[in-house]
Amino acid sequence: MALAKRELAALEKVFAAEVAGRIPFQSKAKVYADLAEAGYLQPDSRTFGAGSRFPVIVAGYALTHWGRYTYCASCGTEEGEDGTDSAP
Repeated sequence: MALAKRELAALEKVFAAEVAGRIPFQSKAKVYADLAEAGYLQPDSRTFGAGSRFPVIVAGYALTHWGRYTYCASCGTEEGEDGTDSAP
């Protein structure tokens, strides 16, 4: 299944949240529910203050391995005109 730009942008936001340690990514947009249904994302939750009287549960989405692979495969490499990597 080829993903649209909007879906790749959604995967990018979840990936950025994962790298920054802000998982689960929270959103009510339909695109995230659609990506979860397709297997690119999975519902996730994190509990803060589990030992306290009033714990806070944060629910959202996390990338599956397939979602992570799909997003990373969609990113282009930075190559020079001669086909070599431009990184030092």
